[in-house]
Amino acid sequence: MPQHYRRYYLIFTLLLIASCKKLITVDAPSDEIPAESVFSSDALADAAVADLYYSLSGYFDSNLLPVINGMTADELNTLNGTHLRYVNNAILPTDAPLLSSWRELYKVIYGANAVLEGLATSNGLSQGKVMQLKGEAEFLRAFCYYYLVNCWGDVPLIITTDVNQTALAPRTGVDSVYNQIISDLNHASQLLSVSYYTGEKVRASRWAAIALLARVQLQRGNWEDAIVLSSQVINSGTYTPLISPDSVFLRNSRPAILQIWRSEGYTLLGQTFLPSEGSFSFYPFTEDFMQSFETGDKRRDSWTKPFTYGGATYYNCYKYRNRTAALPGKEEYLMVLRIEEQYLIRAEAFAHLNNNRDALADLNILRARAGLPAISDTTNRDSCLPLVEQERRMELFTEWGDRWFSLHRTGRLDEVMKTMKPGWKSTAALYPIPQEERNRNPHLSQNNGYQ
Repeated sequence: MPQHYRRYYLIFTLLLIASCKKLITVDAPSDEIPAESVFSSDALADAAVADLYYSLSGYFDSNLLPVINGMTADELNTLNGTHLRYVNNAILPTDAPLLSSWRELYKVIYGANAVLEGLATSNGLSQGKVMQLKGEAEFLRAFCYYYLVNCWGDVPLIITTDVNQTALAPRTGVDSVYNQIISDLNHASQLLSVSYYTGEKVRASRWAAIALLARVQLQRGNWEDAIVLSSQVINSGTYTPLISPDSVFLRNSRPAILQIWRSEGYTLLGQTFLPSEGSFSFYPFTEDFMQSFETGDKRRDSWTKPFTYGGATYYNCYKYRNRTAALPGKEEYLMVLRIEEQYLIRAEAFAHLNNNRDALADLNILRARAGLPAISDTTNRDSCLPLVEQERRMELFTEWGDRWFSLHRTGRLDEVMKTMKPGWKSTAALYPIPQEERNRNPHLSQNNGYQ
């Protein structure tokens, strides 16, 4: 993390650990986070929020959840026999990586709740700092709940640090969780500035909140709202025109709306995909995915890389090219949100509203950057939506489970999975609630198919 946060990081981390021993099933009372200490100055409070990003970076950059999403969908295969359960959609409630994913997401949520409560009772901060930090905490809470609800469905909705309310919290319906997400993002977008106050794109801005809200509204089928929100981000002019695929994932690249900071200039997710010299990637793309690229698509050459294993040729993700070091000017940060998705959000929403002309106009902006010919504007609605799905698949692969969530949204999960995976069962659309969490909290019901 940036140098000026380091002196405060340990203080907040120790306080957070003391008050969040078991995530939802916490033992320590909420008042173990002394707001008068952590929120006594702008610098300390800023460090508390910086720690939430740090926790998120350690989780999403190194944890397997984005890779698991790719394997349970139709993007990734595996050469790691122990992970075939994801490819085969045969996950057990005792799955350790999913337990870790659940807990880490709730850890960030709990930290965001602690920040919001601390800000509410603090008198030592400037008004501008309170607005900024509150907006960031609400953004991060919404971000984590988006992944929880899309992976597990109904989940406990925790918006307090009060152990009496969190220890045995039952699952909350998807609609209510989304209402909280939308409320948080609407409020965050009003509080946050359009500028990046640290000078880097590693803290949420107003555009990040609006961009995530556009994604949420698309996922909910609110097409008009998705168009309005994505248009705001696109029309800001901050992230356009588009740049070459080779440069998209570099530190502070133009299309980046939000990235996760890494001092080393390489990402742990890049290490997951990139084999060391003389080795191989554990997570190659499926043959179906590689065959889905159109001839001449620059993204295939820029974002995939071949390797040989057992006499066969496979391809791994090459969006991140730095494995253990970075050349000056080639540093990489983990991408969280980028402008290309906003074009895809708007295109899909336009298509649902039978505005094929504008839908294809947005797709053709991405296709031009990929070196592909424009699509004719004579396409009807029924053929326009598959074009949007195809373009999204080739643009956002391996990014934050996008393909898995998109198949949920379009209602095509069963259709696609039955073709790819003969043993597919519809109940695999949601992951199992971790059994260890259910042992601690008897109010947590299990998803269908995992009882």
